[in-house]
Amino acid sequence: MKKSVSEVCGVLALLTVVIVLSGCPSSSGGLNPDLPEGASVEKNSSLFVTDSGSGVTSFSTNDTKYTGEYGYTLWTEGDTFYSPFTHLEVTLSKMSGNEDAGYGVVFCSHDSTMLLVLINIKKEYLIGELDGNVFTEMQGWEESSDLLSGYNRTNVVDISLDSGTGEFSLVFNGGSPVTFRDDEEPYHTGGRNGYIVVVSPREDFPEVPVIVTFRDNPEGL
Repeated sequence: MKKSVSEVCGVLALLTVVIVLSGCPSSSGGLNPDLPEGASVEKNSSLFVTDSGSGVTSFSTNDTKYTGEYGYTLWTEGDTFYSPFTHLEVTLSKMSGNEDAGYGVVFCSHDSTMLLVLINIKKEYLIGELDGNVFTEMQGWEESSDLLSGYNRTNVVDISLDSGTGEFSLVFNGGSPVTFRDDEEPYHTGGRNGYIVVVSPREDFPEVPVIVTFRDNPEGL
């Protein structure tokens, strides 16, 4: 079952979903899924630019408006609505930016709610749901031996849904699967796929930009 971060760690009003998604725990070990005034989750397709030749989508920004006390979570989605969702495979790499901040994929996005998988360059990953500005943890930040660490390293995120069992399967770089379920409303069995990047409040803007690349592998290549 999905567990809200506040149920796991207690309600701490001074932290935001942006900090949760960036993998930064509070000094007392708790995380808060609610966005207080000033934090932002924003759909911004203009920051995700796709090269028609290579099929690579690049995210890049060093705009100081995305920093501040809480940072930003920025995402985009494609035009195709998959009903039902069956499979998503994306190759992604972070070139620069804060090492803790997550980046990854969204899927089953519809009516302002979506599932997401984030990774960071420290071989950690997170599974969750974003419903408007409220984040719900399905699996907190954990290390995976299948992920590659460091900047400019290529990782493949493979997600599939078994419609018979209702289980999602998450695989990194062809490694061991991690399974999870979406058993609480709103249910996610179909929707649009996309990408997501967290801009940490600790970015070194404008000197060091956040740069992440994505490439869909529709045939599992």
